[in-house]
Amino acid sequence: MISRELAGELEQALGQLLLRRNRAVLYDAVLDGAPVDIDRQTYPVLSGLSRLGPQTAKRLADEVGIDRSGASRYADRLEAAGLLEREPDPSDGRATLLVLTPQGKAVAARLHEALAEHLAERIADWSDSQTRTLVDGIHLLIDQPKG
Repeated sequence: MISRELAGELEQALGQLLLRRNRAVLYDAVLDGAPVDIDRQTYPVLSGLSRLGPQTAKRLADEVGIDRSGASRYADRLEAAGLLEREPDPSDGRATLLVLTPQGKAVAARLHEALAEHLAERIADWSDSQTRTLVDGIHLLIDQPKG
C-alpha cells in the first residue's frame, strides 16, 4: 500500500498534467504541422473520433470534455474541410453520428504520429524502464474497474 504522501504527490502530478495549459503545450507541438483547419478547438474532436470511432456529438463531447454545442460547432468546421461527415445513427433514428472521412483518418494518424514524436523528444533522456513504468502505471490507473 502506498503512503498518503505518495498518493498526494500522484494527485498533484495528475492535476498538473490535466491542466488546460499543459494540454495546450502538447496540442501546439502537434498543430505546428497540421492542416490549417485543425486548431486547439478542432483537434480534440478529430483525435477523439480517431480513437473512439463514430460518435454522436453528445457522446463525443462527454468523452473529450467539451460541451455539446462546441462539439457540433467544431464538427461543422471539420466537415467543411472534408475531414468529417455526418451519418444517421443506426441505433437511434433521431441521432446523427460524426464519422471521420478517409482524409480525416489520415490527418488524425499524422497528428498522432507527430504527438508520439514530440513525446519521444520530451523523454529522450529517460530509460526504457522509466518509460515502461509510466505507460504501465497510466494503464493500471485508467483501466482499474470502477466500484
